[in-house]
Amino acid sequence: MKNFSVTLLIAFISLFALNGFAQEEMDTTTLEPFDVLDISGEITHGDASLDGVLVELFEGNKVVDAFETKKNGKFKFTLMSEEIYTIQLTKKGYYTKRISVNTKVPSEIEDTYKFDFDINVDAKEDKEYDGYLVEYPSALIAYDKKKDEFIFDKTYTKSYFEEIEASKD
Repeated sequence: MKNFSVTLLIAFISLFALNGFAQEEMDTTTLEPFDVLDISGEITHGDASLDGVLVELFEGNKVVDAFETKKNGKFKFTLMSEEIYTIQLTKKGYYTKRISVNTKVPSEIEDTYKFDFDINVDAKEDKEYDGYLVEYPSALIAYDKKKDEFIFDKTYTKSYFEEIEASKD
């Protein structure tokens, strides 16, 4: 029994050692992250710019940048390649909005792209819809190889807003 335990322990340690070596091998083949996307926009409510909106940039589940908008409602981030980010907009009395940004690009891309968009946030007193919808991004942004630019997924955004309309009924 003692020999079996020692053998099992050696096998377990060997497995982790090989796994670590394999991981190290893979890391040398990955692309070096670079500034791939300057993303900016204006947050509005109706026709007016919205100040005091907490704009948070998440990389995974970690907040990597955050600030409140000024009177002009503008925001801007420079995003690194090979990441998936979430931009979250929060203001008391308004529904939270999230935008998902995938910065994965083909290995031959070395440019920095620009993506500018405006996003309208809804006041809770103006519109009513199921709160679960705020847990999902209202837009998905990713690189489109055919167009050689970052675009937002219109089909996804359309279905998101159709869900909101359906939840009002």
